Amino acid sequence: MSQTNSENKFDILIIGGGLSGLTSALRIHQRDPSLHVALMEATYVIGGQLRSNHLGELGAKWITEDQYHIYTLLKDLNVSLRRRNIEQSPALKRYWQLDGGIFPALAKYELKRYTEELELMLEYRAGELKRSKNTSMHSHICRRLFFRMSRKFMLNLVLLISGCEACDIVVNDFINVCRTSGGIGRLINLFIEIPNGLLEFSPQELITKMLEHMEYVHIIYGHKVSEIFQYREHVDVLDSQNIKYTAQAIILAIPWQQIQEIQFHPPLPLELQRAPRNENKTKYVLTSFLASYREAYWQKSGYTGQYLWLEPFLMAHHYHNNIIYGHYLHEEGIEPLVKSLILHKLAEAFGEEMLLPLVYSQHTFELPALDHAPRTTPWNRVIWSSSASAGTCYRGLLGGAVQSGYRAAMNALLICRPQLVTWQDISEIQCSLNFPLRKRTFLKRWLSSWNLYSIATNVVFVSGFILVLRCCYKKH
Repeated sequence: MSQTNSENKFDILIIGGGLSGLTSALRIHQRDPSLHVALMEATYVIGGQLRSNHLGELGAKWITEDQYHIYTLLKDLNVSLRRRNIEQSPALKRYWQLDGGIFPALAKYELKRYTEELELMLEYRAGELKRSKNTSMHSHICRRLFFRMSRKFMLNLVLLISGCEACDIVVNDFINVCRTSGGIGRLINLFIEIPNGLLEFSPQELITKMLEHMEYVHIIYGHKVSEIFQYREHVDVLDSQNIKYTAQAIILAIPWQQIQEIQFHPPLPLELQRAPRNENKTKYVLTSFLASYREAYWQKSGYTGQYLWLEPFLMAHHYHNNIIYGHYLHEEGIEPLVKSLILHKLAEAFGEEMLLPLVYSQHTFELPALDHAPRTTPWNRVIWSSSASAGTCYRGLLGGAVQSGYRAAMNALLICRPQLVTWQDISEIQCSLNFPLRKRTFLKRWLSSWNLYSIATNVVFVSGFILVLRCCYKKH
């Protein structure tokens, strides 16, 4: 290994320049500015999924007031908040593939029943989910939902929430992801429905004000960690350019799939390792887009701008003025075609004018994989962070990123400056949202599982059984 330059010796080294890493750096700097803190980012842009341009915000953007940690951070830094309040004529309707017609209405009904069942499962105790321990979400969905549209919606939703396909995650794990993310109903609101009342802020304003408050934090751009050597008194980090860094503690504020690409010496404990994914499996990414038009052509066509198509999985809504905003879930590798695909789908719904936006902007994000147990306890001098990999109240959301950043900062201070950690710090990182665990009766659980599919299956079974009995009765 190469020798460590004196300039590359730090008290705390933070890997990852997303919201979680920035929050850790800010909190540590606020508690003790004398600590030598560095933040290493693999790209040349910090902020992670916080992206913005002159049209508006791309990527993660909506929050709710009960996401306590980020809401408090924004208030403390005097970052302006805007409440979503789109006033539209009651005569306008949304353009959802699940709206209109008998069969879409039935599909939407059984989806409502199924999401209510999943919400009820959030309150189950561990023993009540034993039957679902080895059942994949794909099998569970196909056994509960009858229509292809409702199945496709749920399969896409599982991929969007957990970062992996429904056949690769079991029911228990998906329920745990939803439980630590605020519930499936809340996730549908934040990702798909986008109702009025949600809060939005400027990511650029937040990042600028955070950097103003941590002027002594050293930021290293364009360096990706390749190896980590952990010793009794310190940690050595080797980057992709074969440069060595030394710190008393390191914070890994990156998603778990990126952590798996790092070589650890000694190796990670067995309980922290996971089998590598099949490289031949399709990898999915999420593209966020903003498109500005001369007029709100969707309103002229009689629609609110709320758009949902299941295959391909495209979501859009009226942002503000004449701007439409949305997400497109697709296979990796087709990014050059995404703009054309999005505009043509919108044109089918709202008119040919949608093909020619005045300004169009998009950015593609990697889906963070949440199909693993969240990490809360540091591994000696290695501390886990990021909303995707650490255990938080709102895992995978902006509130979870800030909470995990606070927890990582506290754990780092316990190593470097334990006298600075107070009981208030410990209470601040706790979850304010807890789903009550209730002992549900068998009848309650059984009734919650009844849906169009189960009713139709049982009707066919009972009818067939009665028919067989009648035939046997006539013969005798």
